[in-house]
Amino acid sequence: MNYEKACILYSIGAIYSQLGNAENRSTTEGIKRACNYFQNSAGCFQQLLHVVVPEMRIAPTVDMSAYALQTIVNLMLAQAQECVWQKAAMDQLRDGTIARLATKISEFYDLAHEFASNSSIQSVYPTAWLIHTQLKALHFNAAAQFRKSCECLSQDKYGEELSRLQVASDYVKRALEIIKTSQKYVSTPVINDLKSLQQIIAANLARAEKDNNLIYLARIPPASYLPPILKTQMVSAAPPPEIVDPVSLMLTNESNVDSPPHPIIGLPLFQKLVPFAVHQAASVYVDRKERLIKEDIVAKLDELTGVYNSSIESLNLMSLLATTDSSTGIPESILKQAAEVRSEGGSQTLYDLWDKVQKASFSNADILEDAFNALDEEHEADEALRSKYTSVWNRPESNILTQQLVNQGQKHRQTLTSAQKADIVVRSKLDTWSKIIDVLTITKEELEDSIPSDDRNEDSQESQLLRLKRLVEDMNQHLKLRRNLIDQVKRASNADDISPALLKKAAELTAKSPTVKIEAAQFEELFIDGLRKYDSFVMTVDKEDEQQNAILRQLNDAYNQYLSRTPNRGSAKREKALQNLHQAYLKYREIKTNLSEGLKFYDKHAKGLQVFCDTCKDYCHRREIESEEMIKHLGIEMSGLSIK
Repeated sequence: MNYEKACILYSIGAIYSQLGNAENRSTTEGIKRACNYFQNSAGCFQQLLHVVVPEMRIAPTVDMSAYALQTIVNLMLAQAQECVWQKAAMDQLRDGTIARLATKISEFYDLAHEFASNSSIQSVYPTAWLIHTQLKALHFNAAAQFRKSCECLSQDKYGEELSRLQVASDYVKRALEIIKTSQKYVSTPVINDLKSLQQIIAANLARAEKDNNLIYLARIPPASYLPPILKTQMVSAAPPPEIVDPVSLMLTNESNVDSPPHPIIGLPLFQKLVPFAVHQAASVYVDRKERLIKEDIVAKLDELTGVYNSSIESLNLMSLLATTDSSTGIPESILKQAAEVRSEGGSQTLYDLWDKVQKASFSNADILEDAFNALDEEHEADEALRSKYTSVWNRPESNILTQQLVNQGQKHRQTLTSAQKADIVVRSKLDTWSKIIDVLTITKEELEDSIPSDDRNEDSQESQLLRLKRLVEDMNQHLKLRRNLIDQVKRASNADDISPALLKKAAELTAKSPTVKIEAAQFEELFIDGLRKYDSFVMTVDKEDEQQNAILRQLNDAYNQYLSRTPNRGSAKREKALQNLHQAYLKYREIKTNLSEGLKFYDKHAKGLQVFCDTCKDYCHRREIESEEMIKHLGIEMSGLSIK
């Protein structure tokens, strides 16, 4: 029995490894799934090694020996860790972090190769596996050293950077030597990855050697003196819970008939098996039920709400009620807006922000000009030396070498110009609205004094406004009722299971003869009875339609009566003043957002400009050193000619 269990568990582990291999690792989700699958696979084989095989009464086959299983566990963990490394590289994590991940991958592949090479299991794994694990270990050792060299470069450790690049190059060379003698066992992607890594390392090594020889002159430590790269393990053997404790899982699922199906093993066999005709009938009922709910209830309620909202917008009722809720006082919404603007400093805050934006803009322009000035000075120096030494000055011209830098600088200049134009638009808005924005900063009493009073004395006008408010409040209650109604019908639908009634009807139809053919049409009466429970919801929708029509008629009547009132100059001035204050608040928020975003833009753009400026100055510095070397060399040659 344990042997069969071991065989099944071995197959499950193999399937998890195939699932991991089949994932698309060019996407984040694909990488995560692949990583989990490889960890599950490692967990299955580790469970096999530590739990199942020791309980076997017979000696395990050679492919289930300790060395064979350790090989697969480490191979699966290596691939899982490789997924983490790939995700870290995609997310552009720090080079030191990626180096530590790569070192652990190399260790896993080394262990897999060591176990697979044991003489007791020589016949288990093909030669291609042994070579693959060996190449992968060398590859990730090289990748770790390369990433560590990048970290050294960022920390100005130029000697250590160069030494690590040399070590990385040696690892790649060792791997390529193995490929030369065993190419038939190596897959094309592995070869391509190694060659790609070799090119990257070679390019960085050439650059590092040149920079160190010309500029840094740092001491290059021997490989044996390099501090070892720390290892970071992000994966572990993780057997699925169904593997670790399957018995309790099966007992829990089987003892409760109404329990939801398990995502992997599902329901107990045949627990929900029903005749095919009953299954068809249930599908027909569900389709009818969903269509009824969607078309006769939800869609109609949405349509009614849309009609109401359109009517409110066309009458501009919400704005009217907000600005006429009292004849002398100020609406609470305006007071809150004024308090907010007052606490933040009003237009002075915006002008202060504007000054910061301008300083940032000028600073960015200075950085850009500094970069262009450096390029211009280098070009002039090169032309002067070219005129002096004529044909013997045989290095490339500056305007050719700097074309890409100049183009990049022009793009930065265009971006800066566009941003400055946008700043001018924002300043224009600020100047236009600053005075009325500052009205919001005065005290509550001063603000109330500045707003014209309505001077309404007619009770009929007051009653018209109160009537409008009451009707809107009534309609808001209906909107709330509609939302509750939709929730109720959805809950009723979820709880509506016609299956027991269908099974009972099917049993009646087959009581006399089990060979009687059952068709969905024979359950029509059950369908009609089942759908009757939704009649009350449909009737409520019809009632909502009638009540909304009545409320809309009353709203229109009340609104027209309000408009037909005797014109009141004080009322019109008051409404206009309140609307201006509300608009001033909106402009205040808009301008503040514009300025804050502009400041963020300049801060971010400054970083890019500084990198560009540093690149230009580095180029000029290298050209200056190159000029000095050439002048020195030409001086020696000219001296030799004069001796002859």
